[in-house]
Amino acid sequence: MKSYRIYLLGHDGRVSLGEAIEAPSDRDAARLAASLAPKGQDCELWDGGRLVGRFSKAGVFIAT
Repeated sequence: MKSYRIYLLGHDGRVSLGEAIEAPSDRDAARLAASLAPKGQDCELWDGGRLVGRFSKAGVFIAT
């Protein structure tokens, strides 16, 4: 299992809240993070110092 973090971004683009999750792969982490990412708020999924992808306000995940 790998450790990931999902960060909720405020209106100014700064991190407002972060939560740790564990998953075996980026795909699984994105799936799990999608259930945690609130609609209407931008979020980012990170694997350590690597940005895995972003969730739009509509809840759409875009891998980087």
